[in-house]
Amino acid sequence: MNDTAISRAPARTKIINFISSYGSVIGIILVLVVFQLIDNRFMRIQNIVGVLNSSTLLIVMSLAMMMVMSVRGIDLSVAQVADATGVIAAMLIIAGKPFWLAIIVALLFGLVIGIFNCILMSYLGIPAIIGTLGMMFIVRSFELTLTKGAQPQILFTLPPGRTKQFFFIGQGSLGPVPMLIVICFVIIVVMYFVKERSVLGRHMEAIEGNVRAAYLSSIRIRKVFGATFVFSSFLAAIAGIMLVSRSGNAVPRGVETYLTDCFVAVYIGTLVSKRNKFTVAGTVVGGALFVGFLSNFLTLRGMGAAYKSLFNGVFIIAAVALGALQKNRK
Repeated sequence: MNDTAISRAPARTKIINFISSYGSVIGIILVLVVFQLIDNRFMRIQNIVGVLNSSTLLIVMSLAMMMVMSVRGIDLSVAQVADATGVIAAMLIIAGKPFWLAIIVALLFGLVIGIFNCILMSYLGIPAIIGTLGMMFIVRSFELTLTKGAQPQILFTLPPGRTKQFFFIGQGSLGPVPMLIVICFVIIVVMYFVKERSVLGRHMEAIEGNVRAAYLSSIRIRKVFGATFVFSSFLAAIAGIMLVSRSGNAVPRGVETYLTDCFVAVYIGTLVSKRNKFTVAGTVVGGALFVGFLSNFLTLRGMGAAYKSLFNGVFIIAAVALGALQKNRK
C-alpha cells in the first residue's frame, strides 16, 4: 500500500507541474474552442484573417506597453500618443502635404513624447504612473486644441491621388497578405530581437528580476528604464498611423479604449511564459491575439462594450492571480 502511494506521488507531482506550466495555454485554447462551439462562424478562415488584420494595432500597442512594464514601469500615455499621431498625420495630408512627410512628422512626435517621458521618469525620478498620466492629459489637450474641439479629420472623402499611398499602409496588400499584417510581422521580429536577443533586452530582464542585483551588476538602470519609454511612444506612433490609414479618418480620443486592452493583453501574455515573464511571444500570441479573438466573438454574438469590459476584468484578475499562485508555489 505504501509502495503504491509512493509511486503515485511522482505522477501527481508531474501532473501539477504540467498544469502549472501549461494550464494557462490549455485554458486559452479551451476558451477558443468553446467560442467555436457556440458560434461556428468563429473559426472560419475569413473571420480569422479579419481578426489578425484588426489585431495588428493592438499587437503593436501591447508591445509598446510590454516594454515599459517589463522594467517595472507603466505608460498610461501610450493610447493617447497613438491617437495624437494619427490626428497629426491626417491633418498634414488634408493640408496637401506629401504622405511621407505626414508619416515622418507623426513618428517624430511620438519619438519626442518618448524622450520627454524618458527624462521625466528615468532622470527626474517622477513615478511612472504619475508622469505618464500627466503626459496623457498634456497630449490630449494638445490634440483637442489642434482639432479645435475634437473635430474628426476625414480622409476618405479626399481625391484618391492624395490618399492612395497613405491608404496603402492600412488598406493595401502585399500579394495576398494585408499590409497591416506585413508591417506588424516586421515589428514583432524587430521587437523580438530587441527584447529577447539584445544587450538591452538582457538588462531589462535583469531589472525585472531584481533591481538591486541589476544595479550591483553595473547595469545602467536609468538608461535602460528610459529607453523603454522611447520604444513605447515610438511604437504607439506607428500604431496611430496604421489605424488612421486603415479607417480613413482620425477621430480625437478614438484610440483611448485600446489602453485597457493593452493591459489585458500584456498580463495574459505573462501566463504563456513558464516564469511569468513579459515576452514578445506571450504578449502577441497569448495576449493581444486572444483579446482580438475575444472582441471578435462578442461582436459576432452582438454583445456590447459592457460584456467586453466584464471579460477584460475577469481575465486580467485571473492573470495576476495565477501569476501570484505560481510564484508562491516556487
